[in-house]
Amino acid sequence: MPTGQSAEQASQQQQAQPNQSDPTDRADSPADARAEQQDQTSQSESRDTVEPSSQSVEQQHQPQSPPLRPGGPPEPEFDYDIAVGYLNHLAGVLGPRASGTEQERAAAAYLAETFASLGYEVELQDFGYTTQAGISRIDTPDGYRSFAFRFPGSADNPVSGELVNVEGFGEPADFASVDVRGKIAIVDRGLIEFREKGANAVAGGAIALIIANRTLSETIGGTLGEETSTIPLLQVSKEAGDELRSRLGTMISIPESTPNMGESQNVIARKTDGACRVVVGGHYDTVPDVDGANDNASGTALTLALAELWSEHPSAIDICFIGFGAEELGLHGSRHYVRQLRAEDTLSHVTSMLNLDAIGDGRAPYRIMASFQLQDITGSVAAQLQINAGSGSPPRNLGSDHSSFANAGIPVVFVFPPGAILHTPLDNLDNVNHELYKDISLLNHGILACLLERAGSPISPKISCDAEQ
Repeated sequence: MPTGQSAEQASQQQQAQPNQSDPTDRADSPADARAEQQDQTSQSESRDTVEPSSQSVEQQHQPQSPPLRPGGPPEPEFDYDIAVGYLNHLAGVLGPRASGTEQERAAAAYLAETFASLGYEVELQDFGYTTQAGISRIDTPDGYRSFAFRFPGSADNPVSGELVNVEGFGEPADFASVDVRGKIAIVDRGLIEFREKGANAVAGGAIALIIANRTLSETIGGTLGEETSTIPLLQVSKEAGDELRSRLGTMISIPESTPNMGESQNVIARKTDGACRVVVGGHYDTVPDVDGANDNASGTALTLALAELWSEHPSAIDICFIGFGAEELGLHGSRHYVRQLRAEDTLSHVTSMLNLDAIGDGRAPYRIMASFQLQDITGSVAAQLQINAGSGSPPRNLGSDHSSFANAGIPVVFVFPPGAILHTPLDNLDNVNHELYKDISLLNHGILACLLERAGSPISPKISCDAEQ
């Protein structure tokens, strides 16, 4: 899911990629300290996540009525092993695919080659992006360099000073117990909100504050709410925090943070003369130095598997399969794709979008985010397949590519399992939950059949798409 950084920073940083989604991203709270982030998820920098079931937005979108072609063969049999094969290549062979890097371009080439081998016409849709300065660098005298997430709203000026440790979680009494005036303080994550830690550091006279995660599984990212800070407020992983604490008492530097620019690409596959009536896809980029087996080799692998399974079905003429680039930096790929649809006056051709993102880890019951037009369909499919899923929303600090379509009034579906590993080195093939991944893949396969029926495609789904059945 997204973050904000330059291509150079992306190629070097270890898991300092924030979740740039909703400006109401959940900050640190007492629940985090007690539960050690059981249900944390993140997804990139400054992405405006809009609830897709907003009727007032979607009613502005009037899809063109497709020619009705009732009936047709049922959907193909689902084969989970196909998805696993693609998953192993993406996360095991290609590995980290940070936005704007050569590794991301290699992944785009792999997607394009795979789609073409399945008989699809492939378009590489190039785009440039500029992100907010969400990533900062920390330099030490002995040459150690770490990257950190800079909270939106904190100062971006360069600072240098002695590094001092603050015991506890950054409450006023913690800062009162150590002299931080004119120094850079480091404190543990937990117990109180990020904004409170920052305000207490300012009150104590610190010139910058570094907040260190306490576990490897904690994600990077959050906000200060509506507040701002007069000093740089940074967040680092546990490993980076341990490295910095081994250098207490030394002078460290935080250079000025500036907006970042980069290049990426969407990979779009469709049948010859096909129409994008149903868009299926997810992002293929990752946060830096993370294999991204769950986020989002899982969704990308299922996109490729569905493209393979549906390649000979007559309904394939109505599907566009898409791998979106630079999602982790702020949904740039999906936003660009939707803008192009508008520019070409073809946005109204799209009847729905099925988003596949981070579906390889977590726990049941799964949450189905569906626009109001699609809620009966998704609920019916889950019930008939006997998959433990229900209507719900992801955590507030999670956004994904469906948001770009929902914001344009296109009905969307996004199945999300809570409690997933995201944006940490633990997001690898060893930690994929295959029972869950198979469940959600089968559910999305069934939902796709019903979305195609709704679009007037030549298909007779094996199960009823009507909630009354």
